[in-house]
Amino acid sequence: MDAQTLKQQIATAHEKARADEGYWLGMAAFRYGFPLLEMHRSLWEWHVDTSAPTHLGAINEIHHTPRRAEPGDTYFVTPIVDAPYSRAFVDLSGGAVVLAVPPVTDRYFTVQLLDVYTNSFAYVGTRMGDTTGGDFLLARPGWRGTVPDGITRVITAPTPPLVCLLARVTILDDDVPAAVALQKRIALRPADPATPKPDPSANPPARDWRGEGGDPLDFHRMLADCLSASPPPAAEAGVLGLLARIGITPHRPFDPSRLHPTAVDGLRRAVADGLRDLYADMPFAGPSHNGWVMVDVDTIGDWGTDYFSRLEIAQIGLLANRAKEAYYIGAVLDGDGDPLSGEHRYELRFGPDDFPPVDAFWSLTMYLNPQGFLVENPIGRYHLGSLTKDLAFGPDGSLTLYLQRENPGPDKESNWLPTTEPGVLFRLILRQYLPTPDILTGRYAPPAVVRVDR
Repeated sequence: MDAQTLKQQIATAHEKARADEGYWLGMAAFRYGFPLLEMHRSLWEWHVDTSAPTHLGAINEIHHTPRRAEPGDTYFVTPIVDAPYSRAFVDLSGGAVVLAVPPVTDRYFTVQLLDVYTNSFAYVGTRMGDTTGGDFLLARPGWRGTVPDGITRVITAPTPPLVCLLARVTILDDDVPAAVALQKRIALRPADPATPKPDPSANPPARDWRGEGGDPLDFHRMLADCLSASPPPAAEAGVLGLLARIGITPHRPFDPSRLHPTAVDGLRRAVADGLRDLYADMPFAGPSHNGWVMVDVDTIGDWGTDYFSRLEIAQIGLLANRAKEAYYIGAVLDGDGDPLSGEHRYELRFGPDDFPPVDAFWSLTMYLNPQGFLVENPIGRYHLGSLTKDLAFGPDGSLTLYLQRENPGPDKESNWLPTTEPGVLFRLILRQYLPTPDILTGRYAPPAVVRVDR
């Protein structure tokens, strides 16, 4: 081999090494940063972009949706149907904020508080013994202000300055107005009335990086901006060290011109491949039992360094609860391992001793797969569960749910959950609110979804 050929081979190897490093570090950035960008995108659409169909209004004010979720609701994926949502982002940069909650003694309710890294760091509600209501102070780390009189509990956010709030007040006996009346009494106010209103537009937008014809490097630009606006926990210094190798650091704009061109090509490929993997047919991570995928009870909603699971759940269920509040499991396959699809008929039979062991309620909801949105159907029914009126139980106390597109007949209609059109895939989410230890330790798993038209 002559010297010129050897030189060329070495140069080619160096180019490939740079591209590979850019790609693998870019994949790390994507998996770490996607949930953060999704949270900032939600902030932008809820409180800044008045043209967005999901726009709510002012930040630091709770916005109530006075009805159940519907198929047209796309503010986040896999919405609950058992309760109307109340939601907001709270900016604590100007001072502490008071969360006012009414007494709720006749039904389950929860106010979930998340940081922008999708960790559910605190709750107010039934599980916490807050049924008599009260005022709860939300403060940023290091806050040194005066706690107002009458505060029930002080809640300190783990990362400044943004908090996402999501409240659920359960609907009983289809009495939506009663749930809404309680819901509307959940409110936010500044602890100091003189506090100026925050400006949500000061936070970086993260809404257009997936747009048609967009530059994949927009992901990296926005990640650097979001890390500046929402500093990560100190425990994540190791990840920040990796990101710094491709020019993603807090408080400095991402500048791809500082990187080698082949490394930049690797970053672009990483975003494309990350999105492709995110929308793969099997959107859950974790072992399965009877076709249900059981997510890790120890990390869901409180992720620590489990960045891959955090990424997966951000795509299929952004704002997930911690397991001890509500344990969600999903199915995209029937008991034989085949995809759930609208051209088939299925049954889910709970024996007398097979019902989810919960201290609040359980419900089964059907969504498009992989999109995660509710699907229109002729009877406007999107879920069934322990709060559903007029379910027909067997003489032995068993319950059979009929999952299919066509009406199964008048004797089964009360237990019918309509599915998708023929050829359209769907997924099921089983929500178990206030799960007992049998669920949290894995001793309980629901029965398989059985296809009955083979």
